[in-house]
Amino acid sequence: MGRTELTLLIGSALVIAVIIGWGLRWFFDRMNTTGPMASDEVVARMREAEAAQRTAEEQLAEIERNARNTESQLRAELDAAMAGLGNARRESENWRQEAEAWRAEVEELRGHHS
Repeated sequence: MGRTELTLLIGSALVIAVIIGWGLRWFFDRMNTTGPMASDEVVARMREAEAAQRTAEEQLAEIERNARNTESQLRAELDAAMAGLGNARRESENWRQEAEAWRAEVEELRGHHS
């Protein structure tokens, strides 16, 4: 093998090595990128998502507080209604007993006058 052939062989090997290196670098970059977005854009989107998550959590907490307040109010109203119903039943029972006493007295008076 002559000097010219050896030079061409080494030159060709170097060109092929450069092409293979360029191809591997291109492949490596394609595999390690997140697509068309730059890393700054990914960070910005992540911060926006975290802010949206915090906002959603705050809204959820507010909704839960409102629901608990509404539940407390409804329970208080229910307790008051049940107490009123109990009073109405007792009063109704008193009226019924009083009406029966009046009926009995009327019947007794009718029985004595007959």
